[in-house]
Amino acid sequence: MFIFSLPSYLGAFLAMLMFGLVPLALYPVLHRLWARGRRDGDPPIEDTVPVRIAVIHAVVIGMMFSNVTVEYTGMIGALESEASALIRLYNEMERRDVEHFQPAMESLKGYLRFVVVEQWPMLREGRGIENLSGRVALDEVWTHVQQFEGPGRQELARLLDEVEHSRNLRVFDTVGTFLPLFWYAALIGYALTITTLCVNPPTGQRRALLFFYGCMVGVVLYGILVMTQPYSSAAGVSPRVFERLLEVTL
Repeated sequence: MFIFSLPSYLGAFLAMLMFGLVPLALYPVLHRLWARGRRDGDPPIEDTVPVRIAVIHAVVIGMMFSNVTVEYTGMIGALESEASALIRLYNEMERRDVEHFQPAMESLKGYLRFVVVEQWPMLREGRGIENLSGRVALDEVWTHVQQFEGPGRQELARLLDEVEHSRNLRVFDTVGTFLPLFWYAALIGYALTITTLCVNPPTGQRRALLFFYGCMVGVVLYGILVMTQPYSSAAGVSPRVFERLLEVTL
């Protein structure tokens, strides 16, 4: 999507502008529709219903934000765990038998280059598992670990297994998951809230408050959307940790 390629500040500004200006444009039209059926002496439920709808709407958005934050944090944790396991595995190979593990250490460097140069651009496009080059490099490391007969073989195997586990979590978390029902509830709740807030005649202050409400909903929904695409440019997750590992190991 185009919005994921924009800097986060620009995407947030556009989302705020869109969600803030829509109710302003609709305010006069919606108020005229409400005014047709109003009668003097009607109970002032227009003061309570919008608040209750807005509260329910806020709960739905809060649930969405909480869910996507957990997924986003898990992906970041997997990335850091993979990098940590890689450097520990590399250091263990240096300590055990540099001559035996030299090809495996080169394979690890090749894997790091693959992640930074090839895989990361694919992850930004949501295509993290199509290229198996990284899998081949790790298989070569497995071969050298299995052939090693000295002490520490189990520790090396454990670290390599941790690398693979974290790699799988990172790759398969390319796109966050949401029940479509949550998006329906968020957007319908936004529409119903601004509709009920248009009961009273438009004034400068009411227009400003409606605009502020739309801006807040827009920036929160934009943040949720961006976190469902953690590798996008807008999310700002970069392969810097793997680049640092390349600098250390080369």
